[in-house]
Amino acid sequence: MPSPRERLSHLLELAAQGAGERVHLADEVADLLLDWPSAYPAAMRGTFEALLEKIVGEMAPASCSAIAQRFAGREEVPLALFNAFFFSAPGAMQEDILARNAALGPADGARIDSDTLLSAVRGSRDCAQTLAEIACVPQAIAQAMLADPTGRGLAVLARATGMARASFSAMAILAGPVRSVAENFAMLGVYDAIPENGARHLLAAWRTKAEQPAAQIAAA
Repeated sequence: MPSPRERLSHLLELAAQGAGERVHLADEVADLLLDWPSAYPAAMRGTFEALLEKIVGEMAPASCSAIAQRFAGREEVPLALFNAFFFSAPGAMQEDILARNAALGPADGARIDSDTLLSAVRGSRDCAQTLAEIACVPQAIAQAMLADPTGRGLAVLARATGMARASFSAMAILAGPVRSVAENFAMLGVYDAIPENGARHLLAAWRTKAEQPAAQIAAA
């Protein structure tokens, strides 16, 4: 069996090969974390968890949905990794992620002026860029919010920043994909179900997301 450092070196070599290896790489790291070798020190898990978190952040949500589901219900997995899986996770897992965030201590909310946001989105040719700038999140996160068919990503932003229910509904219609009347109405229920403290912690995690690519993670 290769040592932890040899295993990490191999994985980083895969990461350096570019986006084409991301799914293979994520699967390999997931296999390791979900069946941690008894010969490997527990202290090394954090390095591999950080690597998977970076990989997931560099992938489109649809590309790692199957990987995200493999971690559902695994309480030993750190919240930071679950937060990275949010847009790839099925609805029940997203709810669990928000619940874990909500169980943390009270979080400060950074309010966004709803009128300013709605005006910016209404006049924007690139809603993802506008949302990223105003919400202070990476553009990849903003794109995932807008693409989320359930509207849960946008609802997290709204609940975390004190946006009113009606303003959230208007933002989702303006910025999100075209939805039926029934789907838009269902999104209000999604908004109502989001725990405010959980949304604040999750938004804070998105805002502090590091830009270091997976290929540059060093061995601990």
